[in-house]
Amino acid sequence: MFTKTKLVIFAAITIMMVASFAHADTIHLVNGDKLTGKVNVMKNGKLKLTTTYAGEITIDWGQVASLDSDEPMKVFVKPDPTASELTIADSKSEQTKEVGTEQGIKTDTVAAINSTPKDYTLKGGVRAGWNKASGNTRKENVSAAYDISYAIGKNRWKSHGDHYWGTSKGKRSDYNWLLSADYNRFLDEKIYATGSGQIQQDQFQDLELRSIIGTGLGYQFFDSDELSLSVEAGPAYVWEDYTTRSSRDFIAGKWGIDFSWWAFPKRLNLFHNQMGLVSMEDSKNWLWQSRSGVMFPIIKRFFGSFQYNYDWTNDPVSGKKQDDSRIMFNLGYSFADLPWMSD
Repeated sequence: MFTKTKLVIFAAITIMMVASFAHADTIHLVNGDKLTGKVNVMKNGKLKLTTTYAGEITIDWGQVASLDSDEPMKVFVKPDPTASELTIADSKSEQTKEVGTEQGIKTDTVAAINSTPKDYTLKGGVRAGWNKASGNTRKENVSAAYDISYAIGKNRWKSHGDHYWGTSKGKRSDYNWLLSADYNRFLDEKIYATGSGQIQQDQFQDLELRSIIGTGLGYQFFDSDELSLSVEAGPAYVWEDYTTRSSRDFIAGKWGIDFSWWAFPKRLNLFHNQMGLVSMEDSKNWLWQSRSGVMFPIIKRFFGSFQYNYDWTNDPVSGKKQDDSRIMFNLGYSFADLPWMSD
């Protein structure tokens, strides 16, 4: 009986092994080599294949001539760059089994397999901070902010907002908010045209409302989950309304820098964002706004951050200081997986 039991187990294992080989996916490389295994996912230009002889291996998608599978795959195809209308990434039928063949889909049009391409994934997060002191100090401060970025092919939309509110000894000591929106249209892999808008209020700078509409060109030096850096510049129209002096409007030169770097993956992210304006009518009328800091993960998509804000207004309302700065600690939540979570 014992011998028969071992024989049955051996037979079952053999059948499963044979079945696994019978249903293997096949990868044909551009150099003529052929690999078999189980296609897991292709994203960010890397194909992950599980094999019985080497475990999981990673293949550069540019080296893949074609692949076929005995099981359904979900293939995302890049948008047609000649199309006039804006459409989301084309998700082919989950019955698709061939890529790179005459009957299948061309490999250079594939953005991802069994995964959502990073260029079509919502990115960004929300964060907030609060602190309160009692006794002689009696201060309370609240901050909240959000960042959103979404891309479809050559098109990218970004939006940012923040709000700061504070009291000291029962009286309001801080109140300002800002909302911005940008649209980028990539002309090639690096250069893009941009259009932007921003509104801002700062009660303690006597600024009722500042409205900015701008355009220009930008350059994307790096754009990955680990490192991103872009700069842009162009003309802008600015309109300002104050409580203690006359409103004014002017044409200005506008520039911006956006930087993010996971210097220590899974541990520390460095970020810096700045925007500047210089009036073309009066060179003494210029301002600079920056947000810099470090962000560190806590658990899953939750993170903490230390942030330093510095704003400079070279031509403030009479009696007001030129600079405003603040240091804060925030807790936040990311809309998207942090870089290593999607590996």
